[in-house]
Amino acid sequence: MEKKNKTLLLVSKIIIVIAFLSVVACTVIYFIEFDKPNKSFFSVHFALPIILFFIGLIAIIMSNLSRKSISGESKGDRMMIGVGLLLILFSILSLIFSFFL
Repeated sequence: MEKKNKTLLLVSKIIIVIAFLSVVACTVIYFIEFDKPNKSFFSVHFALPIILFFIGLIAIIMSNLSRKSISGESKGDRMMIGVGLLLILFSILSLIFSFFL
């Protein structure tokens, strides 16, 4: 059982690092092309949804990793799961609206 928890923790850390690096890379690309008149297809349609999706994923994973805070309350962790789910929903909506509006 202990080995399974260590493996799950390692996988979660790897996913968080990959998501963080993706957010940083997409943010840099987005702001480099922010003032250009001819933006790339990726920057216009995919950069913001990817950023929102990965930040939501990080919020969900981190709230699941810290089941209990020092005070013993997990009210904030439950709220972060809701925030993460809303960010993922908004990433899907922003992807859809980027093509139709």
